[in-house]
Amino acid sequence: MSTPDTSGTPDGATPDPTAAPGATTPAGPGGDAGGWGAPAYDAPGYGAPGSAAPQPPSQPQPQPQYGQYAPGYAPGQVPTADQPPAPDAPCGWGQPTYGQPQYGQSAPQAPGGYGQPGYGQVQYGQGQYGQGQYGQPQYGAPGYGPPAGFAGAPYVPPAAKPGIIPLRPLSLGEIFDGAFGAIRHNPRVMLGMSALVVVIATVIGALLGWAFSGYFADFFLSLPSESGLGGMENDFAMLYSSTLGTGLTTSLATPIVSGLLTVSIGQSVIGRKATIGEVWSQVGRRAWFLIGFSLLLGLAWAVAVALVVLLVALGFAATTGLGVVLLVVALPGLLVLAVWVGTRTGLVPPALALEGQPFWATVRRSWRLTRGSFWRLFGIYLLAYVAMYVVVQIVVSPFSIVSTFLLAAGQAFVANALLALGVAVSTIVMTLFLGSVVALLYIDVRMRREGLDVELAAAANAQPPA
Repeated sequence: MSTPDTSGTPDGATPDPTAAPGATTPAGPGGDAGGWGAPAYDAPGYGAPGSAAPQPPSQPQPQPQYGQYAPGYAPGQVPTADQPPAPDAPCGWGQPTYGQPQYGQSAPQAPGGYGQPGYGQVQYGQGQYGQGQYGQPQYGAPGYGPPAGFAGAPYVPPAAKPGIIPLRPLSLGEIFDGAFGAIRHNPRVMLGMSALVVVIATVIGALLGWAFSGYFADFFLSLPSESGLGGMENDFAMLYSSTLGTGLTTSLATPIVSGLLTVSIGQSVIGRKATIGEVWSQVGRRAWFLIGFSLLLGLAWAVAVALVVLLVALGFAATTGLGVVLLVVALPGLLVLAVWVGTRTGLVPPALALEGQPFWATVRRSWRLTRGSFWRLFGIYLLAYVAMYVVVQIVVSPFSIVSTFLLAAGQAFVANALLALGVAVSTIVMTLFLGSVVALLYIDVRMRREGLDVELAAAANAQPPA
């Protein structure tokens, strides 16, 4: 298990020995100082682990005294009737006690004794092994040292694994395996509840698209006849409006689904299966924070894009060469900014779902938590996204192909319904895996930086046996 790192240093760095430990933040509403809520067995948070019920002190047990006689067996004492007789000395080796075994001084011989095997009258505690005592061997003399591990490395016991992951800093394979293990451990929440939220959001988006399809139809009808729509203006209007509506509602539902996944995974890590009611009661209180952060991030991205477009337009208005230079510089810069901000704020949603702290305090804390771990987090995000993008394209392609043929055949309603179903399936697949990876990364970073594995192990041990 790792130890807490409150110095804010990067992963693996040596903390400053002069730095004072961070002050403990008082518990806020719905959370504790550790920020994990209430981690007792009957509550869906992680928080300060609930301690086990105190056990009554047991009666002191007599401890074995090596080198002393048992009661009634000392020299000159006769065992009572309820005591077994003392065994004979084995093979005439005297009466060595555990604390005083005289190697070369035997007792009077018993039948079949060995005589006096003095071996040169060397006592067990005063042997002449190169003029050294038996318990203090000289250099080169045989001795008993601590057992070495593989290639001389010290033996390290395996980490505890009460749930879907071992309670220690995780590798890439363990994070991906834990994402699938969380689905197997609690499919009712991970699959059923997440799919229900996404389907409801998709239906609402499709209805919104149908309600506003008239505005899109007016736009397509205003286009010249050379546009090549061929009298399918209403069909294209319905298609684009429903796509825009489902995209908007699913983007708002995605943070809620991520919160549901995070809370469920938070309990699966300690081997507990959270119920639907527990998960929703915790996420429901933080749903507006999750949606608000998603909207705030989208607004920041829109402002950044608008500023870049305005800057490039002003450049082209001045001279064409300046506009080209600004375009070449601004596009990569915008991409780098999006990657950097997205990576540094990627752990905000799981922190909002689990910690129960105020909004801006959680955002600042998540920003500090990712300090020094940018490249590792970015690499795992990128690998997970590329893998899921390929899977989503394979899943969605049949829906897109069939809906295109249906739209060409004049079945606009069926085509739009099938396309909405494809959007729902792709959103479920993408959000389910990426949300699980982000939640496990949040737990992994906290285990590396704050020693969260110690608290999780205590919370797991505090659970009653199944």
